[in-house]
Amino acid sequence: MSNQDTKTISAVETTFDILSALTKLEPVGLSELATHLDLPTSTLFIHLNTLVERDYVVKESGKYRRSFRFLEHGGSVRHRLDASRLLRNKVKELSDETGEIAGAGIEENGQRVILYRSSGEKAAGDEIPIGNHTEMHWTSLGKVILANLPREKRTSIVEEHGLPKGTDETLTSRDELESALERIREQGYAIDDEEHLRGVRGVAVPIFDEEDKVMVSLGITGPRDRFTSNYMARLLDMLRYTKNEIEVRSQYYEYSTIDG
Repeated sequence: MSNQDTKTISAVETTFDILSALTKLEPVGLSELATHLDLPTSTLFIHLNTLVERDYVVKESGKYRRSFRFLEHGGSVRHRLDASRLLRNKVKELSDETGEIAGAGIEENGQRVILYRSSGEKAAGDEIPIGNHTEMHWTSLGKVILANLPREKRTSIVEEHGLPKGTDETLTSRDELESALERIREQGYAIDDEEHLRGVRGVAVPIFDEEDKVMVSLGITGPRDRFTSNYMARLLDMLRYTKNEIEVRSQYYEYSTIDG
């Protein structure tokens, strides 16, 4: 490894050394902390004053301690991990309960990416791996996200990737796609009727964060002959129930990590 690769900023290292020392000693006075770190009190004071001004350290009665701002950052990381674990578990539950292929998708660089996927006992021919990228307008997972993105983002995705044809059922007209996306937004779900793969249908719902921005999609796919309108309506009820549970519990994770 070259020296360029190992260069660090000494002032930042000092700040982290101070925070590590506070973990062991807080609340602690300036002189005691300077002795522990073998730093001049003048240098230490500047670092501490900066941390106090940025609300990462609190000074009370001449002693210093870390602020609850670190709890906020730690809670944010835990929230992300908990929400991800919840989504993965719900995908597995859906596949177990329906026997079909359940999956969760996200948008990345204008494409639909499979985040989680689980095959039930009735699933057949599932060769699409986790991490698979494909066109947003081809699948129910992709369309339901695309429909709920800001207009500018939707436009940029279509301009960059175009509307290539997957099957004879694929929407390849911008006007037709916009009309379809408007219906998806109004009804709250998307259907893939052999638009990506012949003989395969799917239904998906969007999952929103607390700011009503679409995060991921959740869907179920299977063979055309089994995925009749009535059957897909039952699957949609299950997806909506799971969607609501994920959204509520995800917000609970966020607030509980801050409050508790």
